[in-house]
Amino acid sequence: MPNLTDALQIASRAMDAQRLGLEVTGHNIANVNTPAYARRVIDLRTRPPLYPGAPGTGVDVAGVRALRDSFVERRLLEALPGEGRERVIAETLSAVEALLGRPGESIDGALTDFFDGFAALVDDPTSTAARVDVIARGQALANAFRSAATNFGAAQHDADLVARDAVGEINTLAGRIAELNRSIAETIDPSSKAFFLDEQHQVLDRLAELIDVGTMSREDGGVDVTFGNGRSLVIGVNPHDLAISSGAGGLVVLQSDGATVTSEITSGRLGGALHVRDVLVPDYLDRLDTIAYEVVEEVNALHDAGFDLDGNDAGVFFTVLGAPGGAAAAIAVDPTLAANPRLVGAAGTASPGDNQTARAIADLRDGLVLDGGLSTLNDKFAELMRRVGGDARTAQDGVVTARDYLTQMQNLRDAASGVSLDEEAVMMVKFQRAFEANARFFTVIDQLSELLMRTLGA
Repeated sequence: MPNLTDALQIASRAMDAQRLGLEVTGHNIANVNTPAYARRVIDLRTRPPLYPGAPGTGVDVAGVRALRDSFVERRLLEALPGEGRERVIAETLSAVEALLGRPGESIDGALTDFFDGFAALVDDPTSTAARVDVIARGQALANAFRSAATNFGAAQHDADLVARDAVGEINTLAGRIAELNRSIAETIDPSSKAFFLDEQHQVLDRLAELIDVGTMSREDGGVDVTFGNGRSLVIGVNPHDLAISSGAGGLVVLQSDGATVTSEITSGRLGGALHVRDVLVPDYLDRLDTIAYEVVEEVNALHDAGFDLDGNDAGVFFTVLGAPGGAAAAIAVDPTLAANPRLVGAAGTASPGDNQTARAIADLRDGLVLDGGLSTLNDKFAELMRRVGGDARTAQDGVVTARDYLTQMQNLRDAASGVSLDEEAVMMVKFQRAFEANARFFTVIDQLSELLMRTLGA
């Protein structure tokens, strides 16, 4: 049969359970703003009765656990790399777009000024001042091309630096996940393990912003992490660092366990930087080189067929380029011509005062010389500017879309794992009143015990 001592034990265990519930609630409230923190709940279970027909012997604490939804956590890890990729592309291309300048104030403006210079030479083909002006405008055009090529190169270098920084942080985070795997495996206490799991999810979130990762949970609570085409990044307590080597132009090449993996990384901040560096900027440079090369070819072909002020064959206006590759960075006015304005070819014949060559070059401004006679030189540069602007806007739209999806996933995680102050307030009152009621029960049993002792003593 139960006695008053058993009742005191029931009350004592109950007060301990409610006190722990209050501690859990307080811990949740303290971490309401802690990133990746999962709300803790206390699991209570009834104690079995001592004999048939008895109500039981109170309550036990089964444990304290963290609330997590593995499905939502996985979806969140899938959403983070996309947002990181689009964000770094948008940031980089916004800078590239600004460096190109506004329409009419960049290479397109320099092209117009250059052909306007030859148009002025048409009116006075023997003018030394007009010839000097043509040379100056040609040099300004060449400078504009070289400056644009330099800016594209700088954007490529900046993207490479972003990639290098991302690799360093990825290796640091991978090392930390390996350390956490060790701590989780060695920890038996569920509360302590939950502490390490909180940090594990926080580190994984940051890692997923940098690179697209795949995860596989281990039986002990740790996690294995892969990237790219199933490449190992963390296996158990062993991190597999990304290695860096220098490739063409000093740009970083990424390796994992001896294999080159640069092309396998397509998402996250690292993937976005590599896309800008290896795909977008090279495409812009190719387009710019094509325009510069065609300017040199078209102008030189007309100028070389003309005559200078002394009736001699004029020769080329720009330094001859062997191929489109690198043309924008190499374009320059022929140094011999630049030093002697009389060598500018304005005439189509050896007759003094002829202006046929100057007119032909001036007409290149509106000449359909590209795309099989469909585009002007300025059309092609406008197309380049539209491409850069379009890519930048696409990336910015991608950031908005990815961020909206990411916000949805974060809201779902908050609903499953986050701390609600309203809910915690309710739990706090619940545990408080339960503690007070059990304390009252304890007091009553204590008073009855005292009365029984006095009665027996009498």
